[in-house]
Amino acid sequence: MRMLRKHSRFDSVVDLLDKGGRRIQLARLEMFPGFQRLRQGPPPTVFQETGSGLLRVAYRELVIRFQPRASDKHRRDILKKHGFVVRRTNAFIPDQVVVYQPGRRSVGEELVEISNELIELDEVAMATPNFISQYRRQAAPSILPQEWHLRDLDIAAAWKITTGKPEIVVAVLDDGVDVDHPNLKASLWKNPDPGSRDRIGRDFFLPDSDPDHFNPRPKRFQFPFDQVDGNDIHGTCCAGLIAARGLNGGSVGVAPGCRILPVKIFHADCLAPDERVADAIRYASLNADILSCSWSSGVSLDIHAALEDAGRSRGGKGVAVFCAAGNALGARICFPARDPYVIAVGASTDQAQRAAYSNAGPELSIVAPSSGGMHAIFTTDVSISNRGFNLGFVRQGGMDGLHTNSFGGTSASTAMAAGVGALVLSMSPDLSREELKSLLEATADKIGGGFDANGRSDELGFGRVNAGRALEKAKK
Repeated sequence: MRMLRKHSRFDSVVDLLDKGGRRIQLARLEMFPGFQRLRQGPPPTVFQETGSGLLRVAYRELVIRFQPRASDKHRRDILKKHGFVVRRTNAFIPDQVVVYQPGRRSVGEELVEISNELIELDEVAMATPNFISQYRRQAAPSILPQEWHLRDLDIAAAWKITTGKPEIVVAVLDDGVDVDHPNLKASLWKNPDPGSRDRIGRDFFLPDSDPDHFNPRPKRFQFPFDQVDGNDIHGTCCAGLIAARGLNGGSVGVAPGCRILPVKIFHADCLAPDERVADAIRYASLNADILSCSWSSGVSLDIHAALEDAGRSRGGKGVAVFCAAGNALGARICFPARDPYVIAVGASTDQAQRAAYSNAGPELSIVAPSSGGMHAIFTTDVSISNRGFNLGFVRQGGMDGLHTNSFGGTSASTAMAAGVGALVLSMSPDLSREELKSLLEATADKIGGGFDANGRSDELGFGRVNAGRALEKAKK
């Protein structure tokens, strides 16, 4: 079974399979000169694991774990077929051995391919190159000075409890997510079904039969490239606010330990069928725990039905759907934010006040930080050259164009609130979507004023979401 393919950014990419068919994607890098002098024979092969960005070095050895029922004869025959001999037996698992080829016949991708061939055998429980790997000692991500919004959310206190768990998935329904962004690609959801064409999300703007339907990247751009109108540059910013990793001085999301499922429903400003948007919600509800929807539309019965359908996912606990209240200078809460099955999110400023543009009404649940005060929001931007809010200027977020410091609106607030929801579910995954909503409301900060006897107002809902207090309550 050959899993090798060419990739534009690497020499080649190969998938290592486990017994369940799950894939670990490895990109072969150019050889590091120091490895060539380690010993005689073929040099080691250096891979980068695309999910984590960490280095994996493969050289001549495989690790094989046989099924306990496999006979000694079958084990010897399997090793003999590929010219392997046992170097050592695992001290804890007697059925697991490290093997090598005395003639150094197979190296690099060939070792991965042999591992994939062996894992298909009934007698083999596990097979992998004996990688020498880079390890990263984890600490809570640092908060950059420009990330004032994380301080407003009391993220430092929340991160003392959890930075999020990878089992919790947040679907970003928008104009696409830049899945190649160096600060996002390690946070992407990966489909556990190896036979599915749906690897990292889908594009519901396109029909299922379209070859690009399984590509959720931004696709549509037109001049001027730094404007939302005409360009797919919105969803990447939202995704970064949820789960960017903070790599190499870049932005960090509210829940960097969680995963993002990109669900593309728009091609810039092109009209989108309600049916496809509704089906995108249903699809996302089957694969994610939380949906982040930083957009609005006319009222759609199909979308309303899909939001209701989402209540049956997660084993009946329901998928929480966070929706933007709208940026119409305090007008009525937009649809779908005013739908009874969602959490409507408004915007607050760095002055702890309601943003003047943020819509208001009885459906408003909470607010979260955004633009409208002295500062806007720093987050990931489309990494394609000369595309995105930042076209490559220091004053716009950095010369590399990977981040922008001018994002905002209730779009940003919604993504942050969804990230806080993901942190809470990381701590208490058995919460229903109604319980999650109530918890966020009960722990919100009463900024500004005008709250009634029940602790809410039409302009601020129950207040500004507080991740630290929400996590403390979720622990109890």
